[in-house]
Amino acid sequence: MDLGLTDKVALVTGASKGIGKAVALTLAAEGARVAIAARDASALDKVAAECRDRSRKDAVAVAADLSRLEDVERVVREVKDRYGRIDILVNNAGAIRGGNFLQIPDAQWMGDWNLKLLGYIRMARAVFPLMEAQGGGRICNVVGAAGRNPAPTYLTGGAANAALINFTKGLADLGAPSKILVTAVSPAATKTERWDSLIAAQAAASGRSVEELQREAEASYKLGRIATSEDIADMVTFLVSARASFVTGICVTVDGGSTRGVYP
Repeated sequence: MDLGLTDKVALVTGASKGIGKAVALTLAAEGARVAIAARDASALDKVAAECRDRSRKDAVAVAADLSRLEDVERVVREVKDRYGRIDILVNNAGAIRGGNFLQIPDAQWMGDWNLKLLGYIRMARAVFPLMEAQGGGRICNVVGAAGRNPAPTYLTGGAANAALINFTKGLADLGAPSKILVTAVSPAATKTERWDSLIAAQAAASGRSVEELQREAEASYKLGRIATSEDIADMVTFLVSARASFVTGICVTVDGGSTRGVYP
């Protein structure tokens, strides 16, 4: 199936590793010209090189702290100056920490929300006028499944992700007249570097083996495993493609059927 992504300019945030890296590589494999942003310049350069190998096209890495408004605006400006347009934005940057609600300091709430929640909002706001001027575009937000699965030890992330689902729907309504389609993908547990470090930390704290905790975590999923980064990247790539030209304002949960509910 031709996804119609050849030569499209795609900006992916949080692309130095994990889901963001997988999204960037998948888009490159479909022929897109990929721009990637994150804090780690060295890791970004390696991903950009992999993107060029896959697409046989240009790919650019822009190191930035996306919790800072000036960095968000600089990233968009640099990508626009290089390629002349931005057809696709994939918001993925930011990992929100959990903890005991009564013990999480205000600075943690503000710091994590400034990158994840406000980072997505600012990036979309910076890209939106460009997409309006060029006659359309795609925005896809990677939003954790905690937005629909509240947990008392992850209220920081759950509340931010729930807000991003609401933001996705509202922005889709705003973008529709200009042919800007806005969607979200909501992954549950996904095997990334962050997941591996969390499991390792839990194993060290509990005195149990990493393998035992991994088996226990995966057993709770109906398909007997957690997601891979590629599982999420494939859904994102479809949603920003020409094959999803009548899909907007939705959040697709990619969790192997683990979420309880009758919504998508």
